Amino acid sequence: MALVVWLARLLYRSCCLFPQRRKIVLLSRQAARPLDFALLEPELSRRFPGCRIVWCCVAEIGRMSVSLMVRQIWHVATAELCLVDGYVPAVSLPKRHRSRVVQVWHALGAIKKFGYQALDTPAGRPSRIARELRMHRGYDLVIAGLPGAVPVFSEAFDVPEERIAALGLPRVDYLRSTDPALSDRRRRRFARADRVIAEAFAGESEEVLARPLVLYAPTFRKANADAYWLGHAVADLRRALAGANVRLVVAGHPLERAQDELGEEGAPVAFVHGVATIDLLHAAAFVITDYSTVAFEAGFAERPVLFYVPDIDEYRLSPGLNIDPLRDLPSLSSRSASGLVPVIAGERPYDVAAFRAFMERKARGVSAGAIGRIADTLEGLLGAQGEEGVPCGQSEL
Repeated sequence: MALVVWLARLLYRSCCLFPQRRKIVLLSRQAARPLDFALLEPELSRRFPGCRIVWCCVAEIGRMSVSLMVRQIWHVATAELCLVDGYVPAVSLPKRHRSRVVQVWHALGAIKKFGYQALDTPAGRPSRIARELRMHRGYDLVIAGLPGAVPVFSEAFDVPEERIAALGLPRVDYLRSTDPALSDRRRRRFARADRVIAEAFAGESEEVLARPLVLYAPTFRKANADAYWLGHAVADLRRALAGANVRLVVAGHPLERAQDELGEEGAPVAFVHGVATIDLLHAAAFVITDYSTVAFEAGFAERPVLFYVPDIDEYRLSPGLNIDPLRDLPSLSSRSASGLVPVIAGERPYDVAAFRAFMERKARGVSAGAIGRIADTLEGLLGAQGEEGVPCGQSEL
């Protein structure tokens, strides 16, 4: 690992022999075209007409190659501005660089702990690795989606709160803005999501297709990539919802193998892939999650959210929780799938006041217009750029 770090820094220093260029680089290890970057790109082109916008992202999550790493180092060394949506080694490994770097984290907040909050837990990184790879070093500014996320991000990124700006994320505009261009984009993506859902339930009766849709969007579990745990969770939800007269859609995880283990008993279920969870929200009568920040997106989409947390004791220990659903939202949360059924079936009213108060605490003051606020901030950041470069990161571990 030490050799890799040394080589990366040597390559970076070599690239710095070339002049900076008028370009803004979008770097991600999360996706090929992260939604927030795609929504922000037109405004960047308008605000910075002399700058070239460069995408330098993985083809899909987890597919980081040597050639992509080299390209990212080149662009970080020669750009004026870099935007990242997660940990990017090309930004964090160099100890100083000329470009400005802004972290636009890929979620509105953080229900479960991450980054420096979760060091040395089974779900987190070892301190030694975080130190050697300079995890989350190099940011001149961190943009938070919600004001309630600022203290959490301060701990997770190990940066002072003064360097975190709660501006909202472009996805808030996507969900709430009436701008014609965004509205048109939203309509097209929602229509595609509807087609995918319809295809997933192909062959079902008209009676089934008329049922309300319940969306299950759990957080990603690194230790369960084989879908074993999630397969059991979906099976429990199906059985519990058998008499609730609903359809169940499962979003965003590699669950195909789990389908064979579900059996015939339970509510009709479809596993939807290739569609962003944010585009499934509009079709949902209820959204069930656990520790995923899709809960905040559902709040902006004005969809009722329930929390199904059968493994909460494990999550309280590793990686830890910033928001504990059972303690903070007890009327909306349950360890068992059956505990959610009375609300979904209409036997007990949904606690609208509890979820509204939750969103008010975490998202107070955040509304549409995040794209403009972020662009304003980036203009100010570039305008303040000096000639000597900027130090990368806080004190070492």
